[in-house]
Amino acid sequence: MNMMTDIIPDAVYALAQTGAVLYAARFSGLYRSSDGGATWTNTFSALEADPKPAATAVAASGQTVLAGVNGAVLRSQDGGQQWTIVGLASPLPHVVALALSPQFATDGVAAAGTSEDGVFITGDAGQTWVAWNFGLLDLRVLALAFSPDFATDKVLYAASESGIFRSHNGGRSWREVDFPMRAAPVLSLAVVGECLYAGTESHGLMISRDGGQSWITAIPTETASVVSVSAANGRLLALTESRLLLSADEGQTWETLYSFPDHQQAMALTAQSDAADSFWVGCAQGDLVRIG
Repeated sequence: MNMMTDIIPDAVYALAQTGAVLYAARFSGLYRSSDGGATWTNTFSALEADPKPAATAVAASGQTVLAGVNGAVLRSQDGGQQWTIVGLASPLPHVVALALSPQFATDGVAAAGTSEDGVFITGDAGQTWVAWNFGLLDLRVLALAFSPDFATDKVLYAASESGIFRSHNGGRSWREVDFPMRAAPVLSLAVVGECLYAGTESHGLMISRDGGQSWITAIPTETASVVSVSAANGRLLALTESRLLLSADEGQTWETLYSFPDHQQAMALTAQSDAADSFWVGCAQGDLVRIG
């Protein structure tokens, strides 16, 4: 197991990867590495703003990069060398989550979640955004997840302070999922086939195998907050504040891949697309840790 640590001392809020390029959304901006994490460059250096805005969310596909900041989504079509600032609304919403449709390269659909103003949707790869919150009873959105079959079912999920909402029409309208309120807030989401995975702040990882009608606890409630959950190479990854866990049987059993020392608090996770057993974790203290 190899560990590499970035020395930039500011929080890592989100991570993304496209091909061999990694992106890290930090308090001091959006950083890019094209050499396996050996060196990082702040792509926001191209912006005239000083100090640079905090990047609180990031999503990438090919050369298209979307970065969430306070009041806007920044859009780049050249891997982060140049940026277009796309303002969202007034008062300025704080973008804390970004998700791309599985067919983003062809349909241009993405969703942005905000801390107090609900969900914004784009259908042109981030050039314009529209707030679609009809039926979204909780506008404090913390995470988003597209159905793997979004091209046909148009299903999109939004995690919030109070639970989970589902849209069957690409975000135009929402309906609350029957999620136990005691387990809220929901910090992270992943959809794998018919299974919906919800990482919670105080009740571990919750799993629904029937589209959200019933739920079981997959990681014990005494486990730290599940800040990220994702699927990679047919396996499930769950990141708590202190451990990275892996399941090869849809969440029935788990093994600990890595335990973080007390001085590191994990916040973000991405999986290396070109290495089945290599993962990156971002920490509140600014560390970037490669596991594998």
